Amino acid sequence: LLSHLAAKSVSSYVIFELRCFVSFLIALISCVIYDYIVLHSQVRTVEKLLATFDTALTAAYSQLVPVESLGHGNSASYPSSNTADWATTLTNLLDLLEVLTAARFKLSTTSVCFTSSRLSLVQASALLRIVDSHVHYFVKKQVLLLLKRILLQKAGEDMGFGEASSLTHGDDHMTSDILTLADDVLQAVHTDWLQCVPVESAAIFFGGTGQSCGGSSDAFDHVMLRAVSLVVLKSLEYKIQSAGVCNTIGIHGYLSALLLFLRQRGVQLKQGSHSCCWVSLVFGEQDDDMMEAAKALLLLYLHHRVSSDLEADAVCVVGGNPHCHFLFLLRNISFDHSILLDFLISTETCFLEYFVRYLKHLRDDWEGFRTVSPCLQPSLCLPSGSATALASTPPLRLVDYGSSEESETEDGDLPSGLTQDRLHSDSVVHTHNSHSFDRTVMCLTELRVVVTRLQRRSLFPYNATSLLKLLTQIEAKRCCSQR
Repeated sequence: LLSHLAAKSVSSYVIFELRCFVSFLIALISCVIYDYIVLHSQVRTVEKLLATFDTALTAAYSQLVPVESLGHGNSASYPSSNTADWATTLTNLLDLLEVLTAARFKLSTTSVCFTSSRLSLVQASALLRIVDSHVHYFVKKQVLLLLKRILLQKAGEDMGFGEASSLTHGDDHMTSDILTLADDVLQAVHTDWLQCVPVESAAIFFGGTGQSCGGSSDAFDHVMLRAVSLVVLKSLEYKIQSAGVCNTIGIHGYLSALLLFLRQRGVQLKQGSHSCCWVSLVFGEQDDDMMEAAKALLLLYLHHRVSSDLEADAVCVVGGNPHCHFLFLLRNISFDHSILLDFLISTETCFLEYFVRYLKHLRDDWEGFRTVSPCLQPSLCLPSGSATALASTPPLRLVDYGSSEESETEDGDLPSGLTQDRLHSDSVVHTHNSHSFDRTVMCLTELRVVVTRLQRRSLFPYNATSLLKLLTQIEAKRCCSQR
C-alpha cells in the first residue's frame, strides 16, 4: 500500500512538473515571437523559430484541448481541469495562439503560414469545446475574446502588434481558414452551443475577485455578452460574403438564437420594448464593438433582403433592422452631430465604413426609415435617469468644433425650415412636436454643414466628397417627402 501511494505521489508530482514546464515553454515562445516581431522586426528569425517548434506546438495543442464531441449537455472534461496550474497552462496556450495568429496577420507572407499559426482558425471547434467544459470561467472568457479578436482581425493589438493586414493581402490559406472558423461557430450555434455558454455576474473588485449582486442586466458580464455576440455576427458576415447572393443560410434562425441567449443571460428588454435595442443594451459605451456589430447586422440585412422578400416587422422581431440600430445610436448620443463627427475623425472604430454603407441604404430605403422611426419609444435605450444626466452634461469631444472662425455662419448653411427646428433639438426625450424622423435628418444636416466647413478650410483628415454627396442626397429625400 505504501509503495502504491508513493508511486502515485511521484507520478502526480511528475505530471505537475511537466505541466509547469509546458506552461513555461509556451509562455517563453510567446515572448520570443513578440520580441522579434514587435521590437526587432526580424521576420527570418521568427520563421526559423516557428519551423523548429511547429510540430511540437501542434502536438501540444491537440493534447491540451478537449477531444469530446461538442453539443448541449456533452461538456468536455480535463483531468484536474479546475486546478490553477491547468488553467494557467490553458491561458498561456491561448496567449500563444493569439501571438501566432497575430504574427500571421502581421507578416502576411506565405512562408510564415505554418500549421501552428493556423490552429486557432482551422481547429476552432476545439476552442469552442473549452467553453463547454469544466475549466475556470476566466479561461472560457479568454477563448471567446480570442475568437472575437481573430474574427475582427485584431489579434495581438493589445500586445503591440499593431493593425493587421487585410485578408485579401494574407497568405494563400487566410480566406479559407477564416471561413472554416466561421463554419465551426455557426455549426456550434446550430447545435445549441449557446445554451452552454456561461455568463457570470460582472466582477466589481479590483482584479476581479468579487462579483456584484442583484438581478439587473448591469450585474452581468457584458464583456462576455459582447464577445459572444460579435463572434456569432462576424461568423455570419464572413459566411454570407462567401455564400453568394442566391444562397441564404437562415440568418433569422441564428439571430433568434442569439437574441434568446442574451435574454436568458440577463439582457432585460422592457415590457413592450423594441427588440432592436439589444445592440445598445449589450454594447453600451463600447464604441468600437458597437460599430462592428452594427456594420455586421447591416450587411446581414442587405444580403437577406436581396435573397428573399423581407418585411421590416419580421426583421425587427429578431432585432436586425439597421434603421432601428441607427436611430438608437442617435438617441444614445442625444442626436448630437458633433459626436458623429468625432466618430468620423477617429481611427479607433469602423464608423466611417458603417456610416457610408448605412447612408446608401437610407437613400435607397427612405420609406422604410419613415415607417420605422415613429414606432420607436425614446426610453428604450436610455436607462432611467440618464436622460437628465445627458441633458445636463456636455458630451466629451475630440475637438472644439465651435472654435472655427466660420462657426457663426453655421445656421446660415442650414436648409430653409431646419434652422428654427434646431432650437428644439437639445432635449433628450422626444416631445409630440419633435419626432425621430425630423431630428435624424436635422442631425445629418448639421453634420454635413460642419464637415463641409472643415473640408473647405482643409481641416478634415481625409477627402469627404463622397460622404458629403450622400448627406446631400438624404436632405434632398427629406425635401421631396415634404412636398
